[in-house]
Amino acid sequence: MERIRYTLIAIPVVFFTQIVFAQLTDDENFLSKKANIPKAIDFSQIFKDEKTTRDDFEALKKQKEAKLREQMTQPVALEKSVDPKTYIIGPGDGFSFNIWGAMEMQHAIYVNPEGKILVPSVGEILVAGRTLEGVQKEVIDKSQPYYEKSKVSLTLESLRFFRVHVVGEVKFPGTYVAQAVNRISEMIAIAGGVTERAWKREIELRRIGGSCKLFDLDGFEQSGGLEENLYVNGGDVVYVPPMTLSKDLVTVEGNFETSGIYQIFPMESVQEFLQRIRALKKNTDLSKIFLLRRTENDKNKKGFDRSIIPFHPDSINHAIQLLPGDKILLPSNFVYVKGSVLSPGAYPYLMNMQARDYAGMAGGDYRSSDIKGIKVYHIRTGKTKKGANEIIEPGDIVNIGQNLDERLKNYFSIFSVLISLLLAAKAAGIFGK
Repeated sequence: MERIRYTLIAIPVVFFTQIVFAQLTDDENFLSKKANIPKAIDFSQIFKDEKTTRDDFEALKKQKEAKLREQMTQPVALEKSVDPKTYIIGPGDGFSFNIWGAMEMQHAIYVNPEGKILVPSVGEILVAGRTLEGVQKEVIDKSQPYYEKSKVSLTLESLRFFRVHVVGEVKFPGTYVAQAVNRISEMIAIAGGVTERAWKREIELRRIGGSCKLFDLDGFEQSGGLEENLYVNGGDVVYVPPMTLSKDLVTVEGNFETSGIYQIFPMESVQEFLQRIRALKKNTDLSKIFLLRRTENDKNKKGFDRSIIPFHPDSINHAIQLLPGDKILLPSNFVYVKGSVLSPGAYPYLMNMQARDYAGMAGGDYRSSDIKGIKVYHIRTGKTKKGANEIIEPGDIVNIGQNLDERLKNYFSIFSVLISLLLAAKAAGIFGK
């Protein structure tokens, strides 16, 4: 019985001691782990998942139908005139069959769902899947004997609508209505654009016949080349693949707008990569970009060798080829403040500001003696330094520890819980009369 009593007394005491120790060492543990860097802006409360009701679904369906009717009644915006040698005819295309001379007539002809047209005096002609030039030649050749003293022609009057499936890493996968003048990039934009997980360099265009063409969306967005940005056709599947979770990955940190994990191409240089992910802006300080690479001696270590490689366009470093596992540090326009402040979060970087200044911005008591215990994590060097007068650089983390009053409040709250447990044990008769 005595052992049970001592055990019940020892358990709360140990529990209390562990909590106090954790409270005192919490700040040090945070700054020792770079992975715990707070993000600049937290969108989790903004883009919360909401349940869609049946009424919401029906309303969205009606909006899509109205938008589709509007699209089908408006004139088509063309890049250029249709090329008869490359335009492929399909069900829904509209033609005008024209006769001039001794007899002048004009007939509207449409390709039926079977892919055929009905030409006056000639009959049915199968046209689906053929070029406009080939169909025009056949119609003229077959109808000319029936109109010897007149001239005949076949002109394309209206473009058909058809369905294309856009799937994979797009924001709104599904089936969309398109026309033969729409390109792959347009269909991806209609589907809401690609997600952050998309691998834009090898997008697939799958045809009904089984053929598959690759499209480099990154290259198109940078250079505007239309060679691979093909026109879509009825039944096509545009597939945006996800980023491959292979060894060919690099990490970008610093600027929250472009931070993340990216897949790289073989032999891709630092400059090519930064241009591809649009990380370079007109106000980017190129001298503050660094490449961190694990050396042969560091393979069995956590973290990176601190012999970092500065990026600068005037040096040969900008042409260094990226390797899997590399880490690129970009200059950030924010400083992150956490700890015992009223408003922790990201604050704009201002030149030559000290840690105490950012503590004041975040609502910390800069007059308190505890302000001297500020710890600053420098993202560029990976080192933690103490002191309220520490000069802050972009991307740094300023951690303000709790002052004495706050710590005492925490300790007294924990102590009150401990007393409650002891009183409850005594009331239960564990300690005897």
